[in-house]
Amino acid sequence: MIYQHLSYLGLIALGIYAALASDSEHDEVPSSDIEFFNGRRVAPLMIRGVIEPGGAERSFNGTIEEIESQIRGINPTFSWKEFRPSKRNVVESPRKRQLSKILCHVQNLQPAPRDGIDALVNWLNQIASELPVDGNRCTKYSCQKNAALWFCNDNPWWIQQNSITLANYVTAIADDTDCETSGNKDLIQGQAFDTGGFNVIINGDNCP
Repeated sequence: MIYQHLSYLGLIALGIYAALASDSEHDEVPSSDIEFFNGRRVAPLMIRGVIEPGGAERSFNGTIEEIESQIRGINPTFSWKEFRPSKRNVVESPRKRQLSKILCHVQNLQPAPRDGIDALVNWLNQIASELPVDGNRCTKYSCQKNAALWFCNDNPWWIQQNSITLANYVTAIADDTDCETSGNKDLIQGQAFDTGGFNVIINGDNCP
């Protein structure tokens, strides 16, 4: 319960400042430096807030694992319970949301190991909170045991979705035998689409 409580407080920050910079900031990035994934521009997870009592606001970006490592490099005793996030309004998609389809072995992406996918599902279920992504962007939220989790938004507006729903979609990919690698059921790659205009992708990656 303590872990879930601290994770929830941390995800408040993630829900406020995830995967975004202003349009003008995006436009200032040289085209050669822009990263794309799934046909969308990649936006790193970003949070801003106070990480220690009496401290100034700081900004961090990357996956959740990378952000926590950055913070602990400054404040080794950091706890999400003490984090004081900056504020930002959230825009929700008005569309009804439910799983619409699953595609397997998309875009020649590498498959992910099943134990890494299981770790991602456990993480999503544990935090049980809202995860956001900017309009027309893809954000890599986590990379565990060489399995990467991407949340991609096809809407022009910023959205957020409960992590448990995303966990269900990741599980649906893992349970689809068509998404298994031929001859090895423990290697999986796929993409789950929601009627609300977003999708979740699981693929293999080199996790730190």
